[in-house]
Amino acid sequence: MVALFTCGGDAVMANMTAMAKSYIASLIALATPTVSVAAASEPLVLKPTSSWQVNYANERCRLGRQFGEGNQTMLLFMDRFSAYDEFRLTIAGKLVETRLQKGDADIQFGPTEQKQKLAYLIGNIAEDPAFVFTRSTRIAPFTAAEQLATKNRGDNNDVDIQPVSQERKKAVKYVRIGKPLNRPVTLETGSLGAPFAALDKCIDNLVASWGVDVEKHKTLSRAATPLKSPDTWIKSYDYPKGMLFAGQPALVNFRLSIGPDGVPTACHIQATTRPKEFDNAVCKSVMKRARFSPALDAQGQPLASYYQNNVYFRLP
Repeated sequence: MVALFTCGGDAVMANMTAMAKSYIASLIALATPTVSVAAASEPLVLKPTSSWQVNYANERCRLGRQFGEGNQTMLLFMDRFSAYDEFRLTIAGKLVETRLQKGDADIQFGPTEQKQKLAYLIGNIAEDPAFVFTRSTRIAPFTAAEQLATKNRGDNNDVDIQPVSQERKKAVKYVRIGKPLNRPVTLETGSLGAPFAALDKCIDNLVASWGVDVEKHKTLSRAATPLKSPDTWIKSYDYPKGMLFAGQPALVNFRLSIGPDGVPTACHIQATTRPKEFDNAVCKSVMKRARFSPALDAQGQPLASYYQNNVYFRLP
C-alpha cells in the first residue's frame, strides 16, 4: 500500500548540529526503546538549554532548540519545505519512551491552541529515539476540510485555508507532548513570534534560490494546481521491489519546479528517510504523471512556480 500526503554556536549547538546531520540517515531505524516504570500525571517541565537556531539548507528551513539536560534532554525541530505555514515536527530524546513503534501522539502548542493528534513513527536521531511525524502540521490543528485541501493542494478551491496569524504565534508559550508518553512533557518554548519570523525569512530566501519570484508569489491569483489528485501520481507498483521485500517504509518530501505551461521541469528531493531507491521512484512517478494548471500572478498571467508534497511508503 502506498499513500500520498501533504503536506522544513557553542557546545550545545554543535551537539544539535551533529544530531541533525544523522536525522536523514537513521530516521526510521526501528528499535525498541526502554520504557519508564513510573508513570506520572503531572507533566515534566523542561526549560530551554540553547537558543533557537535556524538552519538554512538547499531544500528546507529548520528551526530547532534543545530543552533540559542529561537524560532529560529533548530536541525540538520544525522543518518547513515551502511558503505555506505548515511544518514537519520532530521530537527526540531519551524521554521519547514508548513500546509502540507507530501510532498517534497528543501535541499541543499551548496554552491557547487546541490539542491535536499526529501520526508518528519511532526513529532515531544519533543514539536517541525520536517521534517522526508522517504529515505536516501547524500550531493550530487543521479542520477535516483543511486536511483534505492540504492533501490535494490546490485541488479543492472551495476551502479557504487561512494562515496562522502572527498574534497566535506570539501567544504560544510551550509545546506539550502527551500520549503515548508515560509522563507528559512540557517544553517551555516561550513565544514563537520571533522564531517563526526568522523561519519566514529563511523560507523567502529559500524560495528565491529556486528561481521563483517571491514577491509575485505573495499575491498569486492562483497557485500551481494539480489537474488530477496527487493520490493518482504514485501507484502501488512504484514501491521499490527490494525495499518492499525487505519490509522497509519510507517518508519522502519532494518539490516540483513547474513551468508557465503547468508541466513539471524538475523534481527535487527535500528530505528522505530511506535509501535512494525511494527517491528515484518518487521523482520518476511524479514527473511522468503530475500535470498542473499553472500559477497565475495578480494580473492573471502564468509564471514559473513550484509544488511541494510528500510520499509515505508503508506496508499493510
